Amino acid sequence: MLYQKIAREGHPGVDLTTFVMDPIPGMLGGDIRPAVIVLPGGGYVNLSPREAENLAVWFNANGFHAFVLNYSVNWERKEDEILGDKPLMDASWAVSLVRAHAEEWHLDPERIAVMGSSAGGHAAASLGVFWNREDIPEKLGIPKGSNKPNALLLNYSVLIAGEFSHLGSFVNLCGKNLEDQMKMSLDRFVGEQTPPAFLWHTMEDGSVPVENSMVFAAALRRHHIPFELHIFEKGGHGLSTCRADVARTESGIIPATEKWMELCLTFLRRQFKML
Repeated sequence: MLYQKIAREGHPGVDLTTFVMDPIPGMLGGDIRPAVIVLPGGGYVNLSPREAENLAVWFNANGFHAFVLNYSVNWERKEDEILGDKPLMDASWAVSLVRAHAEEWHLDPERIAVMGSSAGGHAAASLGVFWNREDIPEKLGIPKGSNKPNALLLNYSVLIAGEFSHLGSFVNLCGKNLEDQMKMSLDRFVGEQTPPAFLWHTMEDGSVPVENSMVFAAALRRHHIPFELHIFEKGGHGLSTCRADVARTESGIIPATEKWMELCLTFLRRQFKML
């Protein structure tokens, strides 16, 4: 196992931790594996450890190389500061970095998924809709298109501004002006550039309304982007794997909700032609 932390130079607190498995010749068409980059949640004010390493290890156990991205957040919650493009640029840097090491790390550069939970889902989905922005390669010094994710995995994600927004996330990202927040309401920017997406949410989520996933999925449908949307009745916000060691919910662990993991793997394996 290659376990290392790679810092983004000039950006304190931004780093990518690798969970790259040792090659096993003869497996998965050789020793080449797909990869998933995990972005934890935290309302763009912190990064939740419950939605980080445990998900990476789970992907390892199911045949994927994995990575955890600590992206830019507003740690001190300064109201006069906004993050703006920082999380998007961090995610672009991470995907491009992973793709650049494809040969060294024995991974398939055309099978790189990005998973985000809560506000991490917003960062992941931002990359899904904005990866082809012309200014990104120039600003980061990366090859054009090298930051493109091949799939999105969105766990109870912050995705839309306005009536059903998670206001705290948008204030940290964009400030208090609704017009500025709407510029990062991601349903408005779904298009043919957006990769296939897996979304799940719970009806009982009291922090990020379920409409976030529903509205984003409707936008995917309008643009004929392959997707799956799973809405579970029980369970609050921040469930992670839905297992007792990391889930946070007053109603306890609901076995039916834990099924998101199996559904997600099936979706991802189908998109990556592993079935």
